[in-house]
Amino acid sequence: MTLSGLAASIRGAVDSETFDLAGKSASTIQQAVLDAFKDPFPLEESIRITFVTGAGKLARQKYDDGAQKAITNNLRELGYEEDHGGGIGTFKLQH
Repeated sequence: MTLSGLAASIRGAVDSETFDLAGKSASTIQQAVLDAFKDPFPLEESIRITFVTGAGKLARQKYDDGAQKAITNNLRELGYEEDHGGGIGTFKLQH
């Protein structure tokens, strides 16, 4: 399967990267997470993928209210676990 858009950008990461999800719908985020993380990344070293899912009062309206859930629920579905230390194969929430 050939990926496009956000999923392709995530899968193309070779170093730690940040993806700002402003303007993306929860359904777009959900599908991108499922597509990007269903298979292990073909990398020799671990990288950190960071998603910006919200902002302060002046920019809050740019983000879908369901963005964070779209990521965390789907990562759990794919077998990832929440870990406050953010180890390999886990995810970490940060405010």
